[in-house]
Amino acid sequence: MAISDIPEYVQANPGDVISAANWDLVQQLMRNSLRLHTHTRPVGTPPTDSATTDTAAQIDSSQIAPGAVTSAQLANGAVTAASIASGAVTANAIANLAVTTAAIANNSVISTKLSFTTVGQGSVSLNPGGTAQVLVQTAAPSTKTTIYFPTLALVSTTGTGNAAVTAQVEYHQAVGATTNDVYLRLANNGSATAGVIWVVLTFAQ
Repeated sequence: MAISDIPEYVQANPGDVISAANWDLVQQLMRNSLRLHTHTRPVGTPPTDSATTDTAAQIDSSQIAPGAVTSAQLANGAVTAASIASGAVTANAIANLAVTTAAIANNSVISTKLSFTTVGQGSVSLNPGGTAQVLVQTAAPSTKTTIYFPTLALVSTTGTGNAAVTAQVEYHQAVGATTNDVYLRLANNGSATAGVIWVVLTFAQ
């Protein structure tokens, strides 16, 4: 705003005596101006001398020192998804165990968001009441580091009735060994012969 817009402005002339009251008024006006001063004018918008408020341009990122804005200065809910650029939050920016089940919205994790790797696969024919034990992985670590997901497809049935195939993961360990051999046991509890394709998956590393 222009000086002429300030109602308290008093014209001083050369040789005038500056009294204590004048000096006090100057301090009061300066303090009040600082209190009312804001940075809300959009960037790129020129100032208006006729404005009745002292509105400066908004502060941009170049005027904020690195590390000056900390999490303690952000109000709860101040940073929303719309404020975060796509791809801005990478795996390196997320602390271990920071994302818990409570922080994941219902139905937000779908199959296309998960990455799997194949541990073993094959095919087998199972007669009614028949079983088969197939090797999935040898010398697997003897720790709970791998989760196995067996999946099956019945590609053919012959005979009469229905085929009913189940799959069960088995862990074999010799005495004194420090690793496991992982097998898949398939069982046909139906009355028809089944042609089975099996695949065992785990999470990609």
